[in-house]
Amino acid sequence: MGESGKNVLVVGGGVAGTAAALRLAEGGLRVYLVEREPFVGGQAVLFACKAADRCTACGVCLLPEMLSRMATHPQISVFTCSTLIGLTKGEGGFRAVIRQRRYIDPERCIACGLCLEACPAAAIQAPSPEAVPYAYFIEEDKCLLLKGEGCEICREICPTGAVAFDRSPECLELDVDAIIVATGFEAFDARQKASLGYGLYPNVLTGLDLERIFYREGTLKLSDGGQPKDIAFVQCVGSRDESLRRGYCSRVCCKYAVRFARLIKHLDPEANVTVFYIDLQTAGKGFAEFFEECRNSIRFVRGIPVEVTGASDGKLRVRFEDLGLGRQLEEAFDLVVLSVGISPRRGNWELARILGLNLDEFGFFEAKDGVETDVEGIFLAGTCQGPKDIPESIAHGAAAAERAMERMACRR
Repeated sequence: MGESGKNVLVVGGGVAGTAAALRLAEGGLRVYLVEREPFVGGQAVLFACKAADRCTACGVCLLPEMLSRMATHPQISVFTCSTLIGLTKGEGGFRAVIRQRRYIDPERCIACGLCLEACPAAAIQAPSPEAVPYAYFIEEDKCLLLKGEGCEICREICPTGAVAFDRSPECLELDVDAIIVATGFEAFDARQKASLGYGLYPNVLTGLDLERIFYREGTLKLSDGGQPKDIAFVQCVGSRDESLRRGYCSRVCCKYAVRFARLIKHLDPEANVTVFYIDLQTAGKGFAEFFEECRNSIRFVRGIPVEVTGASDGKLRVRFEDLGLGRQLEEAFDLVVLSVGISPRRGNWELARILGLNLDEFGFFEAKDGVETDVEGIFLAGTCQGPKDIPESIAHGAAAAERAMERMACRR
């Protein structure tokens, strides 16, 4: 369906952007993928497989193979550490202005680890093994030199000259026939729900924290290294909350909480796991059946905790309204996991201004029919348009690519 000589800009290199780029390239189009982070893959590149005795269809395992295909595809050019800063619409297409700023050149970086070990501020990080490109990167808010303190140890020690602080930002101009926006999401900041104790008690975690802990460690421990025996999951943190102007369901929280709860029970059958919920979203192939299986080993309580406090014995006291019993109760847990929802990116407002797009009442990009926008030639993919899980984001990215190819074919 693709047409030779046609170019498409994909803004965002997460799950949906990767899926869209691959479908476009396989259709014969030239793809420019722009990602603001130092590597593509988005947040899901640090998500953990949640398989217990069998696969739970979380979709995490799909991403590494997709990234590998994209990294070697001759039709895809990837620009990391890059942002779209300008756009003009011409006859039949767009001219996009891309700003790229990198302190470590991924083509020169050999990931030797010398800068990582030498950095006094721990500002240099290594990406995940699946990251594309696999090169170290500098966290600007930690770097002493970028904070005006004069350190250049990493540049001096680098054997290949990959580190360069004096390299000016590059501005690229790309002529493209269509644009797919796939800028992803931000996880809700649980500190906005101060009563739940996140940031105050070390054994109050978020779902995103849990993803990264299991990704790195493959197991779950308390802050003192002990094994948690009583674990609570609190659903709808930052979702379905009118007081925060977030009345929508994030759709992914129930799935990842139940999958993690099942994994924890699989690793430690003696653990007691409780899930506090308003109502559970079990849509998706096979998930309703999986949920029914979990009811035999996991306790589900209809009612959302309103407060988490510390106790002198080191436990966490959780106060909640049990809607089944119709009264307020309090229980003690070793560990509390807040199932944070999907939030629109804070940068959506500026990007919407550049692209001439509308945002909905919550800050997600507004679509006419799921993938098309009010601007001809600009399409949406993934969670920038609204909450989706990994399989849904992949399907949405591919659908956006298909629609873009159809529209370009009609304009011939």
